Amino acid sequence: MSKRSILERVQEMTRQAREREAEKLLTVELVKKAISEAAAQGFSRVAIAPSKPLDLTKTEIAKATLTELRKDGFRLEWEVRLQPDNTSYQALVVSWPDFAPPRN
Repeated sequence: MSKRSILERVQEMTRQAREREAEKLLTVELVKKAISEAAAQGFSRVAIAPSKPLDLTKTEIAKATLTELRKDGFRLEWEVRLQPDNTSYQALVVSWPDFAPPRN
């Protein structure tokens, strides 16, 4: 049995930490709640950003949420945002058409 290198252990720790952060912010339920709250205020888009400059774009939670929202017809993009210290992170921007066509 071979020992994992320090690099492999650190990479796994990073992945796990990002998944934990994504779980606090990007689950389908949480994103749909944010969408509903934004829509109730009259907005047609919502941006969801981590409180720390972490890249959550490749997390399994983010991927699953985006897949689900695309099925529902939402437009999704990752928007790069810069902090004053030039650290960047990506916010998930979810948007939808302002008005649905009338049903007959």
